[in-house]
Amino acid sequence: MSNHDRPATVFLEKEQGFILPTKEYSIPDIDISLQPIRSFKDLFRLKALTRKIRSPIVRNIFSARVINMRSIESLKNARRSLEDVYYRDYETNIIHIDDLHSINVDLSYEIRELKKDTYYLEHGEDYFIDYISKLYNKFDQHVMKGLGFLDNLHFNCFITDRDGTTNNYCGHYRSSIQPVYNAVFLSRFASLCTEHPIFITSAPLKNFGIIDVSVNPDNVFIYAGSKGREFLDLDLREHRSFIDPLKQERLEELTLRVSELEKKPELEKFFYVGSGLQLKFGQLTIARQDVTNSIPEEESVALLSNVTSIVHELDPDGTVFRILDTGKDIEIILTVDGENGTKDFDKGDGLKFIDSRVNLHLEKGPHLVCGDTESDIPMLEAVLEYTDDVYAIFVTRDVALAKKVESLCPSTLIVPSPDILLTILGIAALTTKRKKGSKAPGIFL
Repeated sequence: MSNHDRPATVFLEKEQGFILPTKEYSIPDIDISLQPIRSFKDLFRLKALTRKIRSPIVRNIFSARVINMRSIESLKNARRSLEDVYYRDYETNIIHIDDLHSINVDLSYEIRELKKDTYYLEHGEDYFIDYISKLYNKFDQHVMKGLGFLDNLHFNCFITDRDGTTNNYCGHYRSSIQPVYNAVFLSRFASLCTEHPIFITSAPLKNFGIIDVSVNPDNVFIYAGSKGREFLDLDLREHRSFIDPLKQERLEELTLRVSELEKKPELEKFFYVGSGLQLKFGQLTIARQDVTNSIPEEESVALLSNVTSIVHELDPDGTVFRILDTGKDIEIILTVDGENGTKDFDKGDGLKFIDSRVNLHLEKGPHLVCGDTESDIPMLEAVLEYTDDVYAIFVTRDVALAKKVESLCPSTLIVPSPDILLTILGIAALTTKRKKGSKAPGIFL
C-alpha cells in the first residue's frame, strides 16, 4: 500500500493556514477500574490496558479533538492500583511469580509516567513543561541549549534508540508503555522536522516488542527491532534480513535450552524482571538484572554462567554466536560476515539494511542520531560513512561515552535525561521553519 493509498483523513483548509481534520473521534472501548495487582500477570495486563487508553488519546490530540475525561480517570485508576502495591502495610512492593515465589519490584517508572500523563492532559503543555522542569537540575539551560543546537534544522533522517534515550528506563519491558506526552512530543518532531524518522532498538519488533509498547500515531515512524534485522515500514509492511538457515537452527536450539531455565525455581525470576526473555530475529536476550538492581549480584552472575555454558556447548568454536553482557542483559547474537571475519550484527548493520529496502538517501544530510549507550554508536558510525552532515544527541552521564561520541561527531549535544531530550524535540517542532516534510495523516499543527 503506497502513501497515496492510505485511508485519507478529510481536511478543511482555513484562512489561518491551519489544517483541521474532521476524522472520527477516537473513544477507548474499555475503562480501567481500581484493581488488585498481586502478580506479574496482573501488572502486565493492567499496563496493556493503559496502552488501549493512551493510543486513542494521542490520535485525538493530533486530530484536534477534545480528550475523553473517562480516559483520564482510567489512567488515574491504573496509577492508584499500582500505588497500592507500594503502600500495602503487610508486604510492601511484593509481586508474586506463583503461589510459592515472589519478588520485590520497583514500580516507580509506571507510577511516575502515569502521573505525568494525567498532569499533561489536565493542565496542558505549558504547565506540564513547567512541572517536569522541577524534576531536573538546570532543565531550562539544557532545553535552551538544545534548541540552539537544533537551530531550526529540518533533518532527512531522525534515527533514534528508545529505552534510555526517548523513553525513561523501566524495570519491566512489558510494562514500559509509551506515555501520551512522550508520543505527542516525539511524533510532532518526527512529522514536522524530519523526512525519515526511525526507531532502531535491540528489543523485538513485536510479540512482545517495540510495536506493543508504542502509542505514536500510525504512519509516522519506521519501527526496527532486533537491532534493525526486522522492521515495519510506513506502509506497515514487515521486512526481515537474511539469516543463514544453519545458524537459525542453532539459535532455535539455544532458545529451547535457555527457556528450560525457567523451570528452575532459583532462576525463574529472571524471566519477569527487566527485559525478561526476549526472542528476537537473529538474537536472544535474557535479563540478569533490572535498573534498580533488585537481583543479588551472586544470583545474577550465576545466571550469566549458566547461559554462557549453554552457548559454549552449542558453539564451541565461537563462529555462530556472540555474547554481549551489558550488566543488565545477556544478549546472544548471531554473527554476520565482516571485513575481518565474523562479527555480531549491530545497529549500524540494521540501518544499512533498512536503507537497502526503503532508500533513506543517507548521502543527503542533515541527519539526527540519538542514543544513550555504546550499542547506539554503530548507528552514528554508519551514517557518517555517507555524509559528515550529521548531528548527535546522546542521553548520558557517562563522561567516557560522551567523549567518544563527540570525537566521532563534532556536532554533538549531551543531555542527562530522556525527558529533557523530549522537551527539546517537542518545542523545536513548534519553532522550526515549516517545510513540506513527511507529515502523516492526522497530524495537526
